[in-house]
Amino acid sequence: MPVFNPFLYLTTLLLLFIPLYPKFPLVGVTGTFVSVRLEDILIAFVLFILSVTRLSSLKNLFRLPVTRAVILFLGIGFISSFSGIFLTKTASLNLGLLHAFRRVEYFSLFFVAYFALQKIKDLGLIIRIIILTSFLVSVYGLGQQFFNFPVVSTTNSEFSKGLALTLGAGARINSTFAGHYDLAAYLIFPLLLIIAIFPLSRYRWLLAIVAFLAFWTMLLSASRITFASFFMAAFLLILFIRRYTWMPLLVAAAVFGVLVSPQLRGRYLELITNHLNFSWVAPVSAQTGSKDVNSVPDALKPPAAPEDRSFNIRIKAEWPKALRAFYKNPVLGTGYSSVGLAVDNDYLRALAETGILGFLAFALIFIRFFKTSLPYILHPSPRLPDMFILAVTCSVVGLLINAVFIDVFAASKIAISTWAMVGLAEKMKGLSYAS
Repeated sequence: MPVFNPFLYLTTLLLLFIPLYPKFPLVGVTGTFVSVRLEDILIAFVLFILSVTRLSSLKNLFRLPVTRAVILFLGIGFISSFSGIFLTKTASLNLGLLHAFRRVEYFSLFFVAYFALQKIKDLGLIIRIIILTSFLVSVYGLGQQFFNFPVVSTTNSEFSKGLALTLGAGARINSTFAGHYDLAAYLIFPLLLIIAIFPLSRYRWLLAIVAFLAFWTMLLSASRITFASFFMAAFLLILFIRRYTWMPLLVAAAVFGVLVSPQLRGRYLELITNHLNFSWVAPVSAQTGSKDVNSVPDALKPPAAPEDRSFNIRIKAEWPKALRAFYKNPVLGTGYSSVGLAVDNDYLRALAETGILGFLAFALIFIRFFKTSLPYILHPSPRLPDMFILAVTCSVVGLLINAVFIDVFAASKIAISTWAMVGLAEKMKGLSYAS
């Protein structure tokens, strides 16, 4: 008689609920506009069950190199927070500890997901849930664009109160996520998973529909870095699974995406025009009619040249701020929350908040994960477990590229989903090896 495995169903519940449930606040945290949400309660409940039922099994999990790297990173994070709160005085007590425990919450899904898989055939249910969830996320995002479905965002203190809004003119969809960048980053994995398992499926037409909707949703999010990182990761995946004849289709999809998405195309042109010194855009005149531009307040003046605001904010404000924090304490950093809500570069954030030690521990997690993925890259087998492992591996590569411009590993829905996928992949490696 098969043994009932509650963590398989609890993990599928989390993989379904967390991406789909909008970020409505449940309980506010004093002194911040961060809130405890329903997903936090659900994760705490699952962790309680894990601690009660599998405590004796955790020691076996700690033998994994990836697990030890995760624990090392979390430990350094708490030491950095202590240093920032009590020594350098660069982080407040409530925010510093809150963000430290949030990192624990994100990584906890690695442990939960690891226990979800007891048999190789359990992977089928996980994959179906991931495909279903990405389909629903895409449909809701398209509904925001075309049918005024509500938008719940946390991109500023007012929106974070849980206001249900509709998209304004020129706004980009975020579906059930905090912002459009998060939505685009989330879609990397299901798209790569569909590519990986497509040759193995009996329902290719269904996978094609889901992939089309997810790709369309990614285009409407107009995230330049995610669009580029997805195609880089997809290129690697096609190489790994030895489907070389698919390369022209991948190139065609990239060209098609840029051509049919005016917003995405326009944002790439902004980047090229303003930062690669191309000069086909006419300069803005200093005179507007007969009115003296000097009589207009600075905040209302048009820029002297076209401006890529998101890129300029990074290179002129957020990244220098993170580097200044790093210089204050290069070894341990200045603690979680010390650089504010956004750095838009996960590597600079790690250096600023946890110093060189935290950055190296963070890198060690990925080094060890890629090391255990290497046999599947070098000798892939046309089996579902191998395709899943390669899809997770390439999606992590895509997120690491994304992390150059987005705090993707600090975004709750993305971080939780990512570490859950890494946990599933690590367990699947063990099950595949045992079989």
